[in-house]
Amino acid sequence: MDGSSRFGVDNKYAFFPSGSLAWRASEEEFIKNLNVFSNLKVRGSYGFTGNQEIGLYNSLPTTGTQTYTFGDGSLATGVSPNKIPNPGLQWEKTRQFDIGVDMGFFNNRLGVIVDYYHKKTTEMLYSEQTPFSSGFTSYLNNIGSMQNQGLELEIRGDIFTGDFKWDANFNISANRNKVLSLAGVLYKDVGAFQGDLKIDSWSRRIWVGESIGAFFGWQFDGLFQNQAEVDAHNQTIGNAWVGGRKYKDISSEDDNPDDGKYTGDPDGTIDNSDRQEIGNALPDFIGGMNNNFSYKGFNLNVFFQWSVGNDIFSYDKTQLTLGTGGQNVYTSMADRWTPSNPSNEFPKATTNRQIVINDYYIEDGSYLKIKNIVFGYTFPESMVKIVDRLNVYCSLNNFITFTNYSGFDPEVSYRGASNLTMGEDYSTYPQSKTVMFGVKVDF
Repeated sequence: MDGSSRFGVDNKYAFFPSGSLAWRASEEEFIKNLNVFSNLKVRGSYGFTGNQEIGLYNSLPTTGTQTYTFGDGSLATGVSPNKIPNPGLQWEKTRQFDIGVDMGFFNNRLGVIVDYYHKKTTEMLYSEQTPFSSGFTSYLNNIGSMQNQGLELEIRGDIFTGDFKWDANFNISANRNKVLSLAGVLYKDVGAFQGDLKIDSWSRRIWVGESIGAFFGWQFDGLFQNQAEVDAHNQTIGNAWVGGRKYKDISSEDDNPDDGKYTGDPDGTIDNSDRQEIGNALPDFIGGMNNNFSYKGFNLNVFFQWSVGNDIFSYDKTQLTLGTGGQNVYTSMADRWTPSNPSNEFPKATTNRQIVINDYYIEDGSYLKIKNIVFGYTFPESMVKIVDRLNVYCSLNNFITFTNYSGFDPEVSYRGASNLTMGEDYSTYPQSKTVMFGVKVDF
């Protein structure tokens, strides 16, 4: 049982049981007789956890001071409600099932760990939007449920022994996320509205039945090359002029614009109903590999890290391909559309343009990084009389990145660690490359 004063008067306490069970099968005679496993362990667990990280007093009515200037110029200070209370707030609950197998082979020189998990979160806590007529913009509520399930694999090996040693640890994991419910609605627009960037629509939406990391917008379909194309496309959003961007018509009159599903023939109008999922910030899988090499007094450690299948929304691209003359642009904008240069990517230079969220601004954020390299040498005892051990080393951090992403660094999250705004980049300062030399001395 756990209790928190942050929740409503009838919901302060909740029950979070958990349990686990394991069987070390390698201790059984029939497993030993196989002469295959040095270690074999099967384990499972099931349990509940709770989340109370919502700040203070959100279930209670609170007040704040306000000032008002009367007609005679006098200033008065009063007190008024400063948020919508929610006395029904309750714990966000997560239940998780995990089953795994630990295996060892060749006197445990080779180890393999496999895990499967299924995780469901209910009563999710989220600041829900409210009509402006309420006097406020949002209030905290329990809005729905979500599940995550995935596989994790770890392989560890002592590959070489003797004078030359090499041991390695490899891991890879894949997670699949799905929103199960959202307080009775099919979707919610999330993230932050970027009016300061001339962006006229939300870039994120979470749908029931889809992943939480989805980007939301239109599909880029080239540029209007002539007035006949403009007239043929009934485009009510964006740059509907010669040299401007055009977008795909994918919705029909029979489609429900709120569910993100398109089944009929296009209706001939390009409008808000043609928005869809145009990318996802969640990777297909992530992983890493750590390698330790040593030969006599020399040692080398190399750590790899990768992410595959994640998308990045580039706010830089929205600005640097704008061409209004009010900001810097990519050098490639020199190849923008003109009557004598009918580009199909970089639009005509013009003023007063609003940015339409579309998949042109989405890039593959997959990467492979050599995250850390450490090379060192430990002097033999015969050379070092004063100290017990002397090691000198050089360390390279964030030194090599392989990626097709055009920004500074694909390992980016412009708005911080929130799951609702991951995978966004707006001139985010890259991780520093560092070279460090050091000495370790044991006395």
